[in-house]
Amino acid sequence: MLKTWHTWILKENNLDREVLRYCSNCGHIVPFFDTMVRRHNSNGKNVYRFAIYKCVKNHTWNEKLATYKAYTDHREVLVTETIEPQIELPRLPLQQYQEHGIQEITILIENVEGRFRIDKLLAERIDGWSRNQVIHRIKEGHILVNQQQIKPGYTLNAQDIILIHMQ
Repeated sequence: MLKTWHTWILKENNLDREVLRYCSNCGHIVPFFDTMVRRHNSNGKNVYRFAIYKCVKNHTWNEKLATYKAYTDHREVLVTETIEPQIELPRLPLQQYQEHGIQEITILIENVEGRFRIDKLLAERIDGWSRNQVIHRIKEGHILVNQQQIKPGYTLNAQDIILIHMQ
């Protein structure tokens, strides 16, 4: 059986991203804009990473970007965050894979910043599959995450391994 392997880094494009939300200080729904400032909090077990958003009146709202397990030898210190150019994830040409005899696709999710549902992500990245087809294949067990069957709305995490069986 021929297999192919991909590694993806998932990062939401937050540049000029406007989020409509209720601002408790303003008293109504207003647009919040990403300040590109990131904050980390921890509770001893987990480290949480947040993006700080502000409305036009400078009221803040924090969006949770990621959760990491804390450990005692944690020495990495993020001084500043650089804005890297957004790298487009590759599209998966399933018809070409089938023509070459590839029967299994493995995707390692190396890093995740933001929220990505597996059904939406795969529907966007796989040529020829609609979201309904992706959902159907997830429910039938042809798409697994970490060797386990998941729900179509599963939110991807760093180090998840997506396994797609071609049928």
